[in-house]
Amino acid sequence: MKFSIHQATSVGGRPVNEDRVGYAYSREALIMVLSDGMGGHAAGEVAAQIALQSLIQAFRLHAKPRVDDPLSFLSQAIINAHYAILEYARVNHIAGNPRATVVTCLVQEGGYAWWAHVGDSRLYHVRRGKVLARTIDHSHAQLLIDQGVLSEAQLRTHDSRNRLYCSLGGETLPHIDFGRRTVLQPGDVIALCSDGLWGVLDDEEIAERLTRAPLVRVVPELVEQAEMEAGPNSDNVSLIAMRWEEGVPADPGEDTVSTETLALDQVTTAFSVPHQPTFSAEPMDAEEIERAIREINETIQKFKG
Repeated sequence: MKFSIHQATSVGGRPVNEDRVGYAYSREALIMVLSDGMGGHAAGEVAAQIALQSLIQAFRLHAKPRVDDPLSFLSQAIINAHYAILEYARVNHIAGNPRATVVTCLVQEGGYAWWAHVGDSRLYHVRRGKVLARTIDHSHAQLLIDQGVLSEAQLRTHDSRNRLYCSLGGETLPHIDFGRRTVLQPGDVIALCSDGLWGVLDDEEIAERLTRAPLVRVVPELVEQAEMEAGPNSDNVSLIAMRWEEGVPADPGEDTVSTETLALDQVTTAFSVPHQPTFSAEPMDAEEIERAIREINETIQKFKG
């Protein structure tokens, strides 16, 4: 496989960055994950961290070097993340369960993509500056759009935009929406972002910018632009984008990844770590952070498979 990939996250105007973003790849498969901890619920950043680590660990376990059944894999990994969040809340006596969104994409088999999401973190499939497909938010505002009561243009400022009816860590099993197997063409871009980005920038602008310049430059520029346009009350802003470069005749850029030299059992992982690695609303010292990470990993281990 050959692709370029870059990710960025910013706390915006919030005291804590509840977004988590990362990716991992083997010789024949790539997974991208973005999770947004839900404000108004305790320890949203913990829920997002569990979601990210659960999916990455599931990939490391099953990509040998590719995943046998992509949709089944994504479904089970997301459900396991949901239960891991519930277990973490139970063990740590966290009232009002931590909750998070998740959007993820698996690419393998020479350029086929599968994706899944819960909540309102989005995936965009972009080709030549145009949006070919994107996920549909699990929000009350989106239901109003579906009913013809609300227009897409009104979505960003509507009161119910951030009211989700589906999330990880809720009282019921999350409803997961899946994208059909999609064939990527050379130059296609798959982008995952939190609502801090799409809630400020138009879909058309996001798509056009992602195809204009190398991702290593445009991804942080888009995150910074969304934060600046939102002003001092900016939400957390996160974006990860991958450009499929298999079959591209031009010389690869310096940020191009080629997996052909990886060992069959090797997996490379990259997380975009927030500036302040917090796991609760209160400041934590280094020992407390390490203990929280260990607890998260122990919880995830119970549900991997």
